[in-house]
Amino acid sequence: MKFRNLAGVLSAAILLAGTSIAPALELTAAHVNPQGEPSNTAFAELAERLKSSKTGLSMTVFPQGQVGDEKDAIEQVRLGAVTMTTVATSNLSAFAPSAGVFDLPFLFENGDVQPWVVSDGPIGEEIAAKIEQESGLKVLGWWSGGERHAFTRTVDVKTPADLDGTKIRVIGSPVYLDTFNALGAKATPMPYGEVYTALATGTIDAAENDSSGYRNMRFYEQAPHLSLTGHFFLYKVVVANVDALAQLTPDQRAEFDEIFAEVTKHQRELFATNMTDDLQYLKAQGVTVTQPDKAPFIEATKPVIDKYAKIYGEDLIKRIQASR
Repeated sequence: MKFRNLAGVLSAAILLAGTSIAPALELTAAHVNPQGEPSNTAFAELAERLKSSKTGLSMTVFPQGQVGDEKDAIEQVRLGAVTMTTVATSNLSAFAPSAGVFDLPFLFENGDVQPWVVSDGPIGEEIAAKIEQESGLKVLGWWSGGERHAFTRTVDVKTPADLDGTKIRVIGSPVYLDTFNALGAKATPMPYGEVYTALATGTIDAAENDSSGYRNMRFYEQAPHLSLTGHFFLYKVVVANVDALAQLTPDQRAEFDEIFAEVTKHQRELFATNMTDDLQYLKAQGVTVTQPDKAPFIEATKPVIDKYAKIYGEDLIKRIQASR
């Protein structure tokens, strides 16, 4: 009898000991970003850091559109085929309309301070909760996609008039389309991977992107006129599959969250510091860089703000603009 009791105690002890050992768990991530782009660098860093995981975590990254474009990546995360991805709010808004408020033109006064006051504060928590409710995905964090600028094949854009009739590639978001149509251009949605060839063949006259994307995708070879319009600030939201996250033990989740927070800080810093280096490099390649007065562009796009204030709420937009 004593032996049977001892055996039961030992069995229980072994069972409890087993539950304290975190099982090995591989996470996966997919994104569309090219080498040298901060989100690409951040996921590579995250995977490298997890090689030394103390709780059994590891990560495999599928970069540069290996699973498709950003909407494809979102679908893969929703299905659970991929653990997480980072996507532009403009693409995420197709699954979570509330994310679209951050796509409004000239919403922020700058791209290095104000966006993080918003995303890391009550407004960011509010929008993240709505995204999770609408899409079923967990918002892990807000990464930077930088300020976006216009670049053309032949024209230095100094005023909205310089965009009149210009066929410009934009992300296929209603806000993006409305913004550039309001500036007098012919906004043209097109997959990111087709932009270089479309510029080379003259299918489009211009496009818009952050300086990092403009440089790393070598768009400057076909469109060497860069105007620092800063018309949008782009959040790259990191979203994950809820069921996949639920598989992490408390210790694994704590370790992941700590490393992810450090990587997020670095990703944002890269966008802030890369801008100067990008511009120096681009000028050395013969790119003409123009710094226009933003006031006429802001005035021309006010009807876009007014239109979407009816959708997202005038109060929310004012709260974002007033955040410091």
